Amino acid sequence: MEFYSLKMRASQHVGEGANAHEQHISGAERIVNRDSVEAVCSAMVRRAMTHSKGNPDFINVKIEKVQENDIQILKALPVTRIDVETSKQGLDKAFELITPLMGSGSSTSSAEHIEKLRDKLQELLCETYPMRGAMLYDIATGERLEPDHERGVRATYMDALHSSEVDGKKNHFNEAIVLATKVANAPGMVAELCISDDPEYVTGYVASKKLGYVRIMKMKTLGDENGGRIFLFDSNKAKVEDCIEYLQKKKVLVEIPPSSNA
Repeated sequence: MEFYSLKMRASQHVGEGANAHEQHISGAERIVNRDSVEAVCSAMVRRAMTHSKGNPDFINVKIEKVQENDIQILKALPVTRIDVETSKQGLDKAFELITPLMGSGSSTSSAEHIEKLRDKLQELLCETYPMRGAMLYDIATGERLEPDHERGVRATYMDALHSSEVDGKKNHFNEAIVLATKVANAPGMVAELCISDDPEYVTGYVASKKLGYVRIMKMKTLGDENGGRIFLFDSNKAKVEDCIEYLQKKKVLVEIPPSSNA
């Protein structure tokens, strides 16, 4: 079977002069068979043109053939769901789950050390808001490892196995669990923390091979355009070059059981 990687990116130029910059509007990617290419590309463009973040003045669609034997099939991370009343409760729960994993590269596990890691995680999350991609943070050294701190690291070349949706509507759950599953399988990866930058979507998640995919149903307030993503990596377990190569180049299809959508 012939497969193709499809990627869409839409943006809008805002501001003038020294304040001019490109604002991200929408992005999507799929790995589909040849017969679905045209319909899925049309759906991607429709999604970009109708996005709640604004009317794009630039849309790029990239089509690239993928060899079937280059594709890795992964089973989706197991899903759990946590309901909270407020975004603060949601963030607190995310930090509670992921902070101990940040300390996994350290011999110190005191309450004071855990609290310092929690503060650091909150600080790092705020720093991701203007970034185009994810922050790659080394828990072993405390350093940021993205080659470009403004762009960050982007996990690409992935889709749900047997996915056939072509209506152009964003399926937040499917797209998130596909990305989280790929990221969790990257060399040296410890965990991921994510909040969507979609102002109409307040659910976020933490994920790892140990935690699975944990949906936290409110991690920001409705209308908030801030969002970010942190990849927690351990340089004692793998080379950063191997991790980035996997995230950005490895082709992955994720098998999502029908009952996963918690």
